[in-house]
Amino acid sequence: MSSHPVVAAATALQPLICEHHLEAEANARLNPAVVEAAGKAGLFRLYAPKEVGGLEVTPLDAFKAIEAVSAADPTLSWYIVNSVPACLAASGLPEKEREELFAEPDKNFGFSAVVSGRAVPEGDGYRLSGSWPVVTGCVDSRWCALLGMVMDGEAPRQVNGKPDARIFLVPTNKLEIFPTWKNSAVMRGTGSNEAHASDIFIPENFAYKPGTEPVFKRPLYTSPPQVHSMPLFAAVVIGVLNAALDSATNEIANKISGITGLSQREQPASQELIAENNALLRALRSGCIDAMERSWAFASKGEEIPPKLRAEVYSSCFLAADLGREMVSKLYAKGTRAAFMQGHPLERALRNIHAIVGAIDARRAGFQYSAGRVLLGGEPLDPGF
Repeated sequence: MSSHPVVAAATALQPLICEHHLEAEANARLNPAVVEAAGKAGLFRLYAPKEVGGLEVTPLDAFKAIEAVSAADPTLSWYIVNSVPACLAASGLPEKEREELFAEPDKNFGFSAVVSGRAVPEGDGYRLSGSWPVVTGCVDSRWCALLGMVMDGEAPRQVNGKPDARIFLVPTNKLEIFPTWKNSAVMRGTGSNEAHASDIFIPENFAYKPGTEPVFKRPLYTSPPQVHSMPLFAAVVIGVLNAALDSATNEIANKISGITGLSQREQPASQELIAENNALLRALRSGCIDAMERSWAFASKGEEIPPKLRAEVYSSCFLAADLGREMVSKLYAKGTRAAFMQGHPLERALRNIHAIVGAIDARRAGFQYSAGRVLLGGEPLDPGF
């Protein structure tokens, strides 16, 4: 199966990304040249509709592109993954709002997965207030996708017995951004600062309700959004694990003990570590890709993805997260002492992988537990499953 050109473009960006990754950590913000190059390559609109200049790639191509970027620096991948919610929401917006959202199509979108906003209905829209403590990519974005509840007095408004949760698409220049991420120890280049909204008017058409009937009846937009977006988080993990394995393999292969004078690569523990990681990396990647390809085969024909297959997609993603974190930790612990130095590839991988998997963990109750329930013949816990 041939890949979309964006996969080759992502791979070609690796030298530029690597050149500036330490600078991104020092400044708690990605280098502008990296953001611009990623935008021009289309990496911030992988799932955006073609009508607004989006690439609308298959999940497998998105996975491969993000994997390639993550091997160089997962902080840029976080910009890409966190731009996906706004891109998917665009499929449910009227034409005028879509065009406004993508007036500058190469821009990333800020995003926070925390439902921190309170929206009070007013006329043909809402007054939005709230603070979102971690908004990835907000410093470089033109728009932010922020989660909030529509209120009915002091309680969330109920629609069909469920709270009326929305993705509010907010112009970044209307938000107050606090530079809190400069004190972060992980994923510093994401510039995931705190954003504050104070009584901002959001028109109804920019208050996207998940589950809204899509304007475009195409595969990316007619399936549950999580089944196509969750694997992208696994792609970040696999890219980080790949880079960590390459670093550890190179160091172990060339390290001579100053005490024994023996090569570290001749030690059985080192050999087993590298062999195990190599096998696990391939197995995790193959498992994710297999589930994605089979689910896309249904989606691309306009058919519903069977619940059991959706469960396999989600369970593959959580396994990649859990084992990826474990294996990066082992590579760091059993590698050379050079990895103890700040900025070393393994040191950075260790810090970042725990933050990445922490974000995936937030979805565990709704999707991993639901996957188990479905595989056991039950019903999923999360309505977005």
